[in-house]
Amino acid sequence: MGKLLFSVLSFLWSERGRVGMLLMGFLLLALTARCYTLRTTLAAERAAHNATMHAPGDAVREGDRWIAVAGEAYASAAIVSDYADACLKREADAATATAERGAILSTVQPRQRTEAERQEVVDDASRMAAAARLNRPW
Repeated sequence: MGKLLFSVLSFLWSERGRVGMLLMGFLLLALTARCYTLRTTLAAERAAHNATMHAPGDAVREGDRWIAVAGEAYASAAIVSDYADACLKREADAATATAERGAILSTVQPRQRTEAERQEVVDDASRMAAAARLNRPW
């Protein structure tokens, strides 16, 4: 290889002289500059590629995380909705029970107990305790 280069250089020096050597020098300088710019461009491209190489995977993982968050939000919203429906049903049942108690109590007519009722029916304290137990809030 070295012999070939030497023969090419000696041919150029003898035949073409200094102009040929000067052109050869400029050509080598231009090739060296082009190789340097290509190498720096390639290094910049590699750096950009390495910086963005993991971006699609990161975006997919971020999307999966948001899907999980949305699933949890939908599940908790369904639970809250079921709880609200149960509360509304209890409220409606309580309103119905209150109306029924009111209807019963509005028709009550107090009267004096007869002597036979006093003799056979439970005492006043037990009767009042049973009434209090039946009338307690639900």
